[in-house]
Amino acid sequence: MGGTDAAGATGRRQELIDAATGIVRDAGFGAASVKAVTARAGMSAGLLYTYAGSIDDVLAEVFRRCAGAELAAVDQAVLAVPAADATARLVALIETFADRALRGGRLAWALLVEPVGRAIDEERLTYRRGYADILAEIVERGMQDGRFPRQDARLTAAGLVGAIGEALTGPLSPLASEYDEADADAIIRAITQLCLRAVGAERIEEEP
Repeated sequence: MGGTDAAGATGRRQELIDAATGIVRDAGFGAASVKAVTARAGMSAGLLYTYAGSIDDVLAEVFRRCAGAELAAVDQAVLAVPAADATARLVALIETFADRALRGGRLAWALLVEPVGRAIDEERLTYRRGYADILAEIVERGMQDGRFPRQDARLTAAGLVGAIGEALTGPLSPLASEYDEADADAIIRAITQLCLRAVGAERIEEEP
């Protein structure tokens, strides 16, 4: 009986997380109130506290899962490129991240820059560190192989994380309004060129 009850509670918690995820994808974390999440999950507001503790717990889990999927996709794209070619690995990271962010729309904005509470902010910092770690490793390898000039890899990585995020979703981004999907490739190329120049890559293909 205890096992059945536990499974039921886990299932209801998953329903809450799924409902919150749908709302965040459509409208961001700010729209995922207790009332909205429980209504979408088909349960009373009071039940959220039975199965999840608080709305912050639910939203932090939504962030971990969505951001984790994005980071895993980027990591997989990087690992698919030979480690010896740091430039190609950097390009793979930028192209994968930017393409998914452009296609992700509201979710990308929510994950990267939407004003959020402390619980999600802490998750966001972990997420950004994950990207910075991958970038720092790429820059270090590029320096070792002579593809990139000597530089502070961690500082460069932090700068690239900020530059990519700002260019795609920040308040100064020209993409803050709806972008023309036909321009997606040009946008990704421009961000890639920015980052290649930032690391001092030897081979930089000119934009058409």
